[in-house]
Amino acid sequence: MRTLDRYIATLFLKTLFFSIMALTGLFLFQKFMGEMLDHQFPLRQVLFYDLMSVPEIIVQMVPPSVLVATVLTLSGMSRSNELVACYSIGVGSKQIIAVLLAIVFMVSCLNVVMQDRILPPLYRKRVSYYWREMKNRADFFLDFKQNKIWYRSKNLIYNLRTFDPKSNTIYGMSVYTFDEAFNLLQVVDAERADFTPTGWKLKDGTVTVFSKGEPFPLNRRFQEKELVINESPTDFKEIEKEVDGLRLMELYRYIKKTREVGADTKNYEVKLHSRISLSFIPVIMCTLGFPFSLRTRREGGVAKDLGICLGVTFFYWLFYSVGLSLGTNGSLPPWLAAWLPSAVFGIVAGVLVTRRAV
Repeated sequence: MRTLDRYIATLFLKTLFFSIMALTGLFLFQKFMGEMLDHQFPLRQVLFYDLMSVPEIIVQMVPPSVLVATVLTLSGMSRSNELVACYSIGVGSKQIIAVLLAIVFMVSCLNVVMQDRILPPLYRKRVSYYWREMKNRADFFLDFKQNKIWYRSKNLIYNLRTFDPKSNTIYGMSVYTFDEAFNLLQVVDAERADFTPTGWKLKDGTVTVFSKGEPFPLNRRFQEKELVINESPTDFKEIEKEVDGLRLMELYRYIKKTREVGADTKNYEVKLHSRISLSFIPVIMCTLGFPFSLRTRREGGVAKDLGICLGVTFFYWLFYSVGLSLGTNGSLPPWLAAWLPSAVFGIVAGVLVTRRAV
């Protein structure tokens, strides 16, 4: 039976590879053409930027590719009477299902590694390239280090503990001011900074001034202080996107730290759970493909198989997107929002497979 298992696995992996390449290529092509029609950036920059996003696109295309590979592989075996031959020698659909699910589970585990190890550093490089090369912001710098957020703009460097985009509030803010020679002129530290119609209002902090004529810096405390800077909450909202550049444990620690200061973390929690649940959606997709392809007689063709895959994928992603939105706005707990669609479709797939299996 090992020879048969290897044959099925090889057939499935070949179909999966070509499915991933085809869907990734189509997605990348339409993305590239849309950016080119905007005429915002040169062809070289757009191409390089899109190439850096290929691993992320591959991860997103794995679930529908698994469904396509499952349906095409088993439907092809059915049309060539290979399934009938398997059944005639005592190989039931349960063994075929077990082989494919084992492969897809390993693919899902690989997806987790991609989400944790490969995509975060690539995301940071892509963001840095976008701002520095494509937007000509050579002074731009944004990074998470040692549980702090560093943000640079012109002659200012901001050190933020956390930023709540919903309330436009910064918790734990330090502003370093430099001259043209990059000599430190002033440091403003505050426990909290709120954005008001007149600008940023700092609370409970200190101002430290460094003067060339003074041997020691001048330091004074304040309860409340107006801070005049060019940066608005819109600029700092780039920080919210930067969490995509964090590894899973780093994101978990950031959520914990942000929650401790009382900021809203639902959006970050949904991102954390969705990155894990997305990695295991291929298992559900594979299971969904079994009821439509485990046939003992020839039915339809490739067009019908692809139509089934398209319909299942559409409803799955619709349900999944709605679930994430409900988690972000607080209607559902973040973990439930990320896992509920997979649980529902998994139960449906399990029932259908149980009825179809022979």
